Amino acid sequence: MPLERNLEAIGLRFPELARELSAAEPASMDTLAAASGEPTASIDGLLLHSRYDPRSEADRVASDVAAGCPDTVVLLGMGLGYVAEAVLSRLPRARLLVAEADAAAFASCLRIRDISQLLAREEVGLLIGSDPEALFWAFDRLDTRRVAVHENKALTGRKPEWYADAKSAIERFQGKESINRNTLKKFGKLWVRNLARNAREIGRRPGVASLAGLFAGLPAIVCAAGPSLDDALPFLADARRRAVIVTVDTALRSLLHAGVEPDFVVVVDPQYWNARHLDRCESASSIMIAECAAWPSTFRFGCGATYLCSSLYPLGTFLEERTGARKGKLGAGGSVATTAWDFARTLGCSPIWMAGLDLSFPDGRTHARASVFEQRALTRGARLRPAATEGFEAMLGAGPFKAPDNSGGSTVTDKRMILYAWWFESRLGKHPEAVTRTLSAKGLAIPGMPFADVSGLAAGPDVREGIDTALDAAKEAIEDREREVAAALEGLIDLLDEMERYSRTGLELSAKAREAARRGDDVKPWLGKLDRIDGRIMGNQAKDVAGFLFPAIDELLSGRARSFEESIGRSETVYREIARAAAYNREILSTGRYTETPVR
Repeated sequence: MPLERNLEAIGLRFPELARELSAAEPASMDTLAAASGEPTASIDGLLLHSRYDPRSEADRVASDVAAGCPDTVVLLGMGLGYVAEAVLSRLPRARLLVAEADAAAFASCLRIRDISQLLAREEVGLLIGSDPEALFWAFDRLDTRRVAVHENKALTGRKPEWYADAKSAIERFQGKESINRNTLKKFGKLWVRNLARNAREIGRRPGVASLAGLFAGLPAIVCAAGPSLDDALPFLADARRRAVIVTVDTALRSLLHAGVEPDFVVVVDPQYWNARHLDRCESASSIMIAECAAWPSTFRFGCGATYLCSSLYPLGTFLEERTGARKGKLGAGGSVATTAWDFARTLGCSPIWMAGLDLSFPDGRTHARASVFEQRALTRGARLRPAATEGFEAMLGAGPFKAPDNSGGSTVTDKRMILYAWWFESRLGKHPEAVTRTLSAKGLAIPGMPFADVSGLAAGPDVREGIDTALDAAKEAIEDREREVAAALEGLIDLLDEMERYSRTGLELSAKAREAARRGDDVKPWLGKLDRIDGRIMGNQAKDVAGFLFPAIDELLSGRARSFEESIGRSETVYREIARAAAYNREILSTGRYTETPVR
């Protein structure tokens, strides 16, 4: 029977779900044979699939879904599995998430067709009858970059509120990814340039992986640069005796003004203005935690030592893997505060106290008073444009709205900061051992991060001597892989040169295929040559490095080609962009400069 085989496949991966489905009462569903001979079904009088040819219908749906080249496809209602099978046939590397509100309806579908092979596949995830918000966290765990959604309206219409929440979770994630894509467009080449200039730091600096568990069981205070940091500063000098102090770069100046040298300073933002937060600052006892894509002057900061976290960008990843100098990953939720929290967690610290993590605009302010942001606003202030104007403009910059704060009232936040809050909520659920509290009464409420009064920092034994001893030992660590990095750079330049040459060859072959088609000649020989070129490009070990600057494929191609001529034109567009990306990386790595030459 199909139900038994399907439940057996589910049980091997999700045993609790299999038990729930086996106990579910069947929904009222009618089975009928389509004109093609395949089974179809209806529920509440609505067909789940075509009454004529469910497979052909599913293939058309999968074609539309695949046009955007998603890495994750969400089916809001799977039905009898035709669309799921067609999607994975067209997108064999994609992940498929089945989201269903009604376990009974899902179980009833499992009675009609044997789709056990589909359900046994590791890339198929099932979210059945649980919280639709889990979709957002599933995307995060799967490292999703591009989502496509298909809705079976016969099923989604039965519980519209549940599916509305599911769609909301998907839209929030897509908003986050839209921000990421726009950020890449704006700063992608900057990140590549910074990495090229800092590449040899990978061979000189130890990685955060060697610090894992260094302060297991000790409390940590993570300082962000929100306005409420000013309230915590008077307590930090004493609290430093009892906890590890981790600060983001934007909060460093505030701590130093208060006479507190942090144990760790986290710097991961590659922008020039971010490096200015370290201007005229020294913290000789601190260890800096940096991403290799940081602005180059960051590595001249006066501190006791510098450790690197693994790069978020393919160029850095390539060099780390080729040299065996893997540094250790830290979480990145779009804000340096997310990385600082994850570093404190990596150290093994618990509890973690968050100071200055407001993720909102308490009392209309944007940052702590001593931060570069606040000081710059003050120096720019004039009678007709006072300093408060910059704060007001910052509040309006990303769609402000009110949300619950930690005191039971409300605060003004925006779409950017709510994304950071979701990141914290996700990680706190994933790492319950890293007990985390916030010191910001007026900050945005984050589930799993309760408010605690700042007086709680005074509790606990004096552990400063042990912390300093461990830090002194950590400052002695060295990394000696500069020769390996230099060799990896040379090899990468050769690979990029090869990729550019193959892309230009692809352009030439595409033009010849078009000419053959216009003459009415057989185009198969040319298409065979193009397939071999594609194989060479996809097999090139630098494809991820070049692909980092590649435009989003849906923006580049915008839908399916309607003719052979249009298909060849799109191939030429892709080859041209690959050649440009490869040339940019090669020239930046070779000379530090890039002058674009036409790619025809």
